Amino acid sequence: MKNSEFVRALKDMKLKYPEGEVTNYFPDKGYGFITNDKGEKIFFFLPEVDTMGCRTDDIRKGIRVGYDVSLTAKGRRICRMKILRQGKS
Repeated sequence: MKNSEFVRALKDMKLKYPEGEVTNYFPDKGYGFITNDKGEKIFFFLPEVDTMGCRTDDIRKGIRVGYDVSLTAKGRRICRMKILRQGKS
């Protein structure tokens, strides 16, 4: 996936994303939840997420990710995520 100008600009500014862990992931359905450091669960639907250059095959339960949230009619959703480090296997 090619990075958008927005993503390149964010990387250039070296902004730090909030961090969380993928606590539930259903690859066959393409969705899951990230639990942030405050204990809040935030929904993601993988076809709608900009994975910022990581492969979607690498996303699984237990990995640490940086993320960005957007507000939708159905509530908060992850709109961008980047793998920070692999979780326990």
